[in-house]
Amino acid sequence: MRDLEVKRITMEDLEAAPGLALLLSEYAEESAIPEIGPHDPQFQTYRMMEATGMLHVIGAYSSGQLIGFLLLITPILPHFGQRVGVTESYFVAAEFRKTGAGTQLRLAAEEIAAAAGARGLLMSAPSGGQLSQVLPHVGYRETNQTFYKALA
Repeated sequence: MRDLEVKRITMEDLEAAPGLALLLSEYAEESAIPEIGPHDPQFQTYRMMEATGMLHVIGAYSSGQLIGFLLLITPILPHFGQRVGVTESYFVAAEFRKTGAGTQLRLAAEEIAAAAGARGLLMSAPSGGQLSQVLPHVGYRETNQTFYKALA
């Protein structure tokens, strides 16, 4: 896709992006965990994390329209005492998934995490989803499975 652009942006840029509500709606539909409740992005929390340098925002655009995003956190994991990149949110609209946008977002996240001194990058993917099928073929290995139990 010739007009595909993947770049670092700010939370302010993300929040102001035309079509963000529609993109978040599609993301919510695909990644829902009903027992937790509806998606309710906490932009203020994201902005606070961004201000500390721990949150990095990457946007994918086609013809100036936001079509995907990746929110990368780069904490030092207390258990290991090492900095590791963690994808908090990673999504590309279904109609743009064959454009390379997802690959470019992932590669940008790897580059940013490495520059931040991360030892590696942890990515979660919905069970049985397309991303869980792709990651093993691009150098990622399954290290854990995530389980959820509602408590209330």
